[in-house]
Amino acid sequence: MTIVKLLFGVWLWLVTAVAALAAPSCNTHAAFPAVDLSQPVTTITTKSGKTGVQAFKAIGIKTIARYYDWVDAETTCKSLFPKESDAIIAAGFSILTIFQHENSDPETFLDKSRGAKDAREALKIAAANGQPPGSAIYFAVDGVDQTIKDSVFEWRVNKGQVVQAARKKRLLKADPSYRKHIKFYERFRHYHKAKFGKHAEAVTERDMLPFIDHYFREVNRVLKADGRYRIGGYGSGMACDHLLKKKLVSFCWLAMSTGWPRSKEFLASGRWSLVQQHTTFCSNWQFNGRERARFDFNRMKGGDVGQWSKKGKVTPAAGLPAKCKPSW
Repeated sequence: MTIVKLLFGVWLWLVTAVAALAAPSCNTHAAFPAVDLSQPVTTITTKSGKTGVQAFKAIGIKTIARYYDWVDAETTCKSLFPKESDAIIAAGFSILTIFQHENSDPETFLDKSRGAKDAREALKIAAANGQPPGSAIYFAVDGVDQTIKDSVFEWRVNKGQVVQAARKKRLLKADPSYRKHIKFYERFRHYHKAKFGKHAEAVTERDMLPFIDHYFREVNRVLKADGRYRIGGYGSGMACDHLLKKKLVSFCWLAMSTGWPRSKEFLASGRWSLVQQHTTFCSNWQFNGRERARFDFNRMKGGDVGQWSKKGKVTPAAGLPAKCKPSW
C-alpha cells in the first residue's frame, strides 16, 4: 500500500468518525439557546401533538435561525416565508437569517457576479418577511476553503485523473454525501490552473480567500447602498478571521465542522457570534409527517448578534409563491 493510499484511508476513517460524533440530544440545553434549520418550523409536528413552535419553546429555544435562498430553486421550503416568520414571532422567538445557495461549491465564489446577485435576492426575501432595519443578514461560506484542500488531496490520490470506479464506490459506501466531494474534485481538475494560476498540488485553502473577499465586498456594496441591514458571515475559522479583520462583516457564525481551516483557533479566540453544533435528529419530531426532523443547536453570545423579534415594513417579493415547494 502506498503512503498516499494509507493517508487516504486514515483521512476517510477520521471524516467518518467525526460525522458519527454524538450531537446534542433533542432536549433542553442551557448552553444552546438558538437553533438553525433548513425546513419550515411550521411543518414540524411531534408524536405528542406539539407544533414546531411549541416543541422549540418546550426545550428552551429563544432564537430560530432560518435561511434565505433563491426563490426559483428546486425546493423553496429552505427559505423563510412570511407566514412562517409571522408564526415564529407570534410565539415569542427572535429570528436570525442567513443567505445560503450552493455556498459549499467553490465555483459560487469564483463567479465574480454572485455576491451582488445573492445580496439582491436576500434583500428581496427580507423585505417580503418584513425583516426590520438594523438587524443582520448572514451570508454563508460553507467550507469552500476545506473543499479546495480536499480536492488537492484527491488530486494527489488520483494523480490528477478522474476518481476511479472502485474508489468512488468505497467513498459512497462510507457516506453518500461524498458525492459532492467527487463532483467538486472533478470540477477542480478543470478550473484550478485558470483560477489559481498554479499547479494543482501547489493550491491551498488560502487561495480561496481573495474570492471570498470579493464576494463579501460585493455583498457590502449592495447592502450598504440599501442601508437597512448589517452583514454577518458563516463558515470556517479562517473565513471568519479574514472577514472580521477586513471589516467585511459585523458578526461571524462558526460552522460545526471543527476540522475546517483554523476553526479551533477561532473558537478559542472568542470572536464568534454563534457556534454551530453537530446536527440533532429528533426521533419523535417530523417534517410534514414524512421525514425525521433535524436541526442544529447553537451556542450564542448574549445581546445583539443581528436577530430580530418584530417586523418592519412588508414588501411582497415578485416571484415568491404563496406556499413553499418542499423537497418531499
